[in-house]
Amino acid sequence: MQKRILGIGVAIGMLALSGAATAQTVSMTGASCFPKNFYFSFPFEKLVPEINAADTGVKVNYVGGAPAIGSPFTLVQQASKGVYGLVSCTGAYYQNVLPEADVFKLVEFTNEELRERGAFDFIDKLHQEKGLKFLGKIIGYTPFHLYLNKKIDKPDLTGLHLRVAPIYTAFFQALGATTQQSNFAQVYSYMENGTVVGFGWPVTGLAPDWHKVTKYRVDPGFYDTDIQLLMNLDTWNKLSDAQKKSVADIGLKYERSAKDYANDVAKSRAQQTEQGIEPITFTGADAEKWLKTAREAGWANLMKNSPEHGAKLRELFAKN
Repeated sequence: MQKRILGIGVAIGMLALSGAATAQTVSMTGASCFPKNFYFSFPFEKLVPEINAADTGVKVNYVGGAPAIGSPFTLVQQASKGVYGLVSCTGAYYQNVLPEADVFKLVEFTNEELRERGAFDFIDKLHQEKGLKFLGKIIGYTPFHLYLNKKIDKPDLTGLHLRVAPIYTAFFQALGATTQQSNFAQVYSYMENGTVVGFGWPVTGLAPDWHKVTKYRVDPGFYDTDIQLLMNLDTWNKLSDAQKKSVADIGLKYERSAKDYANDVAKSRAQQTEQGIEPITFTGADAEKWLKTAREAGWANLMKNSPEHGAKLRELFAKN
């Protein structure tokens, strides 16, 4: 009889433990601001299986990326409301939620240095005020460029109508361009039908057919490519300490490996040359004007959009 009672007690205990484990499972939907299997979605698509395989009870159902699942400019907005639990996105696409996300393009330190300086702690605090948890910058160390189908010989964009995202709108306008915002899926058709004569994009990650409507790349590059890993704050707060550590450690792993993307820069330049994209290279005073205008236009725009935090962000993210 005692053995039977003991056996029943063990069984009940095991069921209780099983129930506790089930209660600790946190499931969420994951999405990217870029299409599934696209260059800038790759790190997210690698880390999601790692989170799921960590066996801590955190489960992410990756449903794909924008624009197939909706506008890239509203994805983080939806994440802040809990529609998505985990997302990857560039700061250029969620300034409608957090204007300060514009700072990621202006970084002048490595990711490790930014963590040491408290820059990422500060930007995480701002994210949390918007219902988001910042977990890391998982792509970087890669410059943007202006791509054109019309040749220019100086840093003057007067008379050029360009496709833009918020990340470089102020810069192109400061040099005289008129601009039109769109999602990246419209770039090819806009260039093909003459709606625009150029667009901004990183040196890496061009869509496979864009070289067909692109003749020139303007050098030197400017700003830094940024893709952030973000979680809905309520979802983050549901995680146990062990689950938070597991997710944060995986995010940090990809943040530290973001510098590997710099290896793709030279490959992309060579590939663009093979595809017939010719570099327009500014040197001397022209290069200085190009880069100085980009930097100062970027910071001026951030200061305007975030008068409360702009100065602190510059202190943390820039060298002067």
